[in-house]
Amino acid sequence: MAAALLAAMSGPAAAGDPLTRARETAALGDPAKALSIAMDGLKAAPADRELFLYAVEMLPEAPTPHAGALAAAAAARVQKKDEHYAWYLGLCKALRISAKSQEALSNCKKALELEPTAYPVYRELGLTYAAAGNPRKAAETLEQGVEISSSDYKAHYNLGRVLELRGDGARAAQSYSRGLSLTIRAQTPDSQYYRALLKAGLRRSGKLKAKAQPKLKAPGKTAARKAADPRQAAACLAKFREEFLKDNLGSALETSDACVRLSPSDPELASERAPLMVRVGKYEEGVREYERAAVLYGPNNSMSAFCRVKAAETWLKLRETTKALAQYRLALAASPQDLNALKGLAELQENRSDSAGALTTYEAILKLDPGNARAGARRDELKTALLSDDQILAELHLRQAIDEQKTALLPEDSKLFKAIKAAELGGAVDYLKAKVPTARGMTVEKKTAAGTKILLTGAGYKAYVFHASKDAIKVFETSGVGLREIFQLRDLTGAPVFDPAGRLTPEGETVWRTGAGTQKTWLLPHEPVQESPKARETRQKIAALQGRGYEEISEPEYLWLLKVTRCLEMTLQNAPVSAIIQLDDGTRPRYMICYDEKADCSNLCNNKLPSYIASYRANNTTEIESDYSTGFFGRGAVKKRRFCENGEVWMGDIGITKDKNPCAAPLPSAR
Repeated sequence: MAAALLAAMSGPAAAGDPLTRARETAALGDPAKALSIAMDGLKAAPADRELFLYAVEMLPEAPTPHAGALAAAAAARVQKKDEHYAWYLGLCKALRISAKSQEALSNCKKALELEPTAYPVYRELGLTYAAAGNPRKAAETLEQGVEISSSDYKAHYNLGRVLELRGDGARAAQSYSRGLSLTIRAQTPDSQYYRALLKAGLRRSGKLKAKAQPKLKAPGKTAARKAADPRQAAACLAKFREEFLKDNLGSALETSDACVRLSPSDPELASERAPLMVRVGKYEEGVREYERAAVLYGPNNSMSAFCRVKAAETWLKLRETTKALAQYRLALAASPQDLNALKGLAELQENRSDSAGALTTYEAILKLDPGNARAGARRDELKTALLSDDQILAELHLRQAIDEQKTALLPEDSKLFKAIKAAELGGAVDYLKAKVPTARGMTVEKKTAAGTKILLTGAGYKAYVFHASKDAIKVFETSGVGLREIFQLRDLTGAPVFDPAGRLTPEGETVWRTGAGTQKTWLLPHEPVQESPKARETRQKIAALQGRGYEEISEPEYLWLLKVTRCLEMTLQNAPVSAIIQLDDGTRPRYMICYDEKADCSNLCNNKLPSYIASYRANNTTEIESDYSTGFFGRGAVKKRRFCENGEVWMGDIGITKDKNPCAAPLPSAR
């Protein structure tokens, strides 16, 4: 039979596309040849994501030449700014095979951020957790993958394999059995290949199960009838709801356990049971129940989206932001127009400093809800924050707000532009027209794809601040603030409301614009800045870190560092680099960098990073951002190595080998 199949493959199938030929070859029991076919196909079509993902799947868990080739192909796509999850999965698996578990996890988690609804992400992340010695996390991740792709026999096989390695023969057998039943109905070329793997796994797990536990007595007919009786299940559900409404939480939970045994596939029961678990403090069980309910409701279902949103909110309570992000995206996969999912996703993306992602989400919100003022304001603010230095310079030149000869953006220019944009977003153009309707040179028109926009000029912004300052003084006087105290006011963070010349500062303009006359949004000279317990704890941590050689950097500095080094956040934060510590004071993220090269936190791997920050602060970024260095003595420009290359720290310049990693050791000067 195999010979017949091989003969068939030598005909039309062999001339087909590489992916089909690879799958058919694997079905004949030759996965190594299937991988070779896929890798050869990638040489001709390096951007073929589906073929690349198949190669990732077929790559064996052992060092081979194909692993290096796959990593190089992935790195080349990342280098070309192709932000597809497939390439990060390739880097993840290649690094895992090289026994670099932490670097592998970073790349797998990056893939999860890019696409939390694709099963291959959960497969590779789960297997990487297993390789890193965390079988519990591995099984948990692969179970999530099965929830997402419950009809995929490969998902059941991978989960069964990890459970088997944990010694959980009973659950492994269940996974293998479910996967095997799916292969019988499958018509895919590789279903035969996986059918053989699942049968072998089922035999192994059956032996493991027999060793681990005694043979159980089969349930009687009466029990089977009770489990199948819909009237009894309905009565149980009614009793559970009654106990829950009476706030008898313990009794309700006990009743719900009995209901699950009677009706394990009831989505309503699961969705109502989940908030009960959360209320009694069983957060992880509760969030898993929300996720189970979403699966039971099925795809393209508004209730499935609702359960995913609740799961995301619960994960956020547990500070599991990556899992929350995945649930919000799964909610949108189930119901793309779910505003609660979109709003939650946008807020979470902002908290994770994913400004570009948040901008896209806010634009999606505005398509569904054009009158959403907050989404509109945040979209415009994020657009401003994402502008490059050259774009900001062009905007300031258009507004005649800086010298027309200026070619480099200084920090004070950037601050001026942000202040002008904030004023415009707050209605400064209409305000100024009402104050000085006949004045000229206050505004300028800008043609955009959405139509003509009216912008403040530099002179217009100065006039706006002049009139706004006068109105703000009146507002503060009306609120009972004395004239001497007015010019000593601060906002709630402690920033001055007025500058020494008596004009509103950008912070003061925000205080006035956001309702100074209706609510107290300022501090009198004698009033201390109120500090939340979380802010106080963060301040104490910052002080302690400063004593250990760390220095705080701003969010723009941190984002530029990620850009210029081309490192993942986890690469800079985790060993062996261990250069960045991220904190949260309850209002915004705070970033600390190991800055003192004589401190214990400094090592051969991170001691270069402070120089990047120094260059940024000196506005000397052009050469650093360039991909090529100047050639000497007639040589052409030479491609520069970034701090991170191909998903990991570039170590060639300091002589690091695979056997020895001096990045983990402190500098000699630190001792």
